Amino acid sequence: MKKILYSVFMLATMVLAACSSDDTTEPVVKRGMVLKANVEDTDTRATLTDTEGKWKFAFAKNDMVKVGNNKVESYYTFKNNGTVFESTDAKQTAEAANWCAFFPGETIDLRNQSGNFADVANKYALAGATASATTGSDGLTVTMKAKAAVLRIVGVNKDDILDINVKTADGKYVSGLTADKKSAGFKVDKSDTKVSLLSKQGAGVYYVVVPAGEKLSVYNGTKLMKTTKDAGLTAGKYYTLYTGDREGDEYATINGVEIKKHWVQLWAGGPKFATENVAKTLNWSEATAKGSDYEWGANWRTPTKEEMNFVNYNYIYHDGFGYIVVVDPLNTKVEVQVQDGVRGLLYTGIQPGYTDKTLFLPADSKGNGVYWTSTLSEVKGYGTSLDFNIEESSTLRLYHLSGQTYAATNTKYLVRPVLAK
Repeated sequence: MKKILYSVFMLATMVLAACSSDDTTEPVVKRGMVLKANVEDTDTRATLTDTEGKWKFAFAKNDMVKVGNNKVESYYTFKNNGTVFESTDAKQTAEAANWCAFFPGETIDLRNQSGNFADVANKYALAGATASATTGSDGLTVTMKAKAAVLRIVGVNKDDILDINVKTADGKYVSGLTADKKSAGFKVDKSDTKVSLLSKQGAGVYYVVVPAGEKLSVYNGTKLMKTTKDAGLTAGKYYTLYTGDREGDEYATINGVEIKKHWVQLWAGGPKFATENVAKTLNWSEATAKGSDYEWGANWRTPTKEEMNFVNYNYIYHDGFGYIVVVDPLNTKVEVQVQDGVRGLLYTGIQPGYTDKTLFLPADSKGNGVYWTSTLSEVKGYGTSLDFNIEESSTLRLYHLSGQTYAATNTKYLVRPVLAK
């Protein structure tokens, strides 16, 4: 069962198809029915700490919707033929009944979700009812509304261990959802023992479907991440939570004096870069010093070559102009900028939760930037660096990571520290 769930989040109004009810014993009642259903078009932007993007929800061919009514206990299955939902078994009722439709089924197991964005649609609860009682002889028309919300969990650090569990106001653990014909919605399934909705290790962006409209407390293991208001989360919206800070301050010890320096992280699991350079250029020995011998003290260090890998780059021959450099997003995107009269490169995060995070690496007066990494070159006697050149026209003429720089001499280059831990 495939669903389309894009990172452009706005439940688009879609025409779905059919819904029906359970068997009656009336011999004159016909079988077979078509359901036409609309997904309610709602504003689907919300956040606890940050909001980005939109998404679209759409049904795919062969998706199933379960349909029942107040005259029978069981449900009929309707299958999407690409235009409408059809059922060959759905049975009209002898008397007008209240019909309800539920997607993706009458029960939804919320335990052990994959965390993948594409799989959210498999758990994304929708429900609705006919506007008035009907036998179903002319088919059914239902407006389906979202009955769930989505948590976007950003694992900030490489060593993060995620064990996302959710409690209701009565202290019970959420385990799933069960269709409720009386309310044309879903009831929350609860457990007295802990239920993990998501179990993952490491940094990343993960998605978890949770009930909407009910007060919830979200935990990572035993650590409380967020408690909602009494009204709970709004159905059809997503909310972003983080396992740690993406920017902050840390002390640097410079010439024996502790000075607070700001840092920012540009991607999940990435290094935490200072937002300014070391005030003077450093040679290789100074750039790779450890602990308290480092220019900014033990809280900081020079990034590795891998940690300076912001973007992909390639050189393309441009007829009449020689080679030009082309850069494409990898962990960030990059653009040439001038800040405070200085040319440089502005890196911007591209992952959800990081698109508002930036880092500026200035060049010198000639547009050259050479930044040490702490990784040795494969060539003996050389270190590695990030090298770039920006022309006065703001054209990026050179961009190279792992450029060979003389580690064995007193050659000095720029350094942009990262947090040591």
